[in-house]
Amino acid sequence: MGVIGTALGYLFDILIGVIVVRSLLTWFPGGYQSQLYDLLSRITDPIEDPIRNITYKYMNGPVDFTPLIAILVLTLLRNVLVPLFF
Repeated sequence: MGVIGTALGYLFDILIGVIVVRSLLTWFPGGYQSQLYDLLSRITDPIEDPIRNITYKYMNGPVDFTPLIAILVLTLLRNVLVPLFF
């Protein structure tokens, strides 16, 4: 069972890393038009879109906190689910 927990931990780490890289790409000119951004969007949109729909109602402003909230949720899920498989 340790293999499943390890793989699940790596999956959460990769998802968090993808969210961070996608967020950093928005800081650079032309970051939205890159193929890398499109690829990362296809991976992270299923995670971020439900959060964005909820936060848009309450936190409508110039800063999008969706990536931060997504990272916090993924970290919480990682800390709860991974120990179950060890």
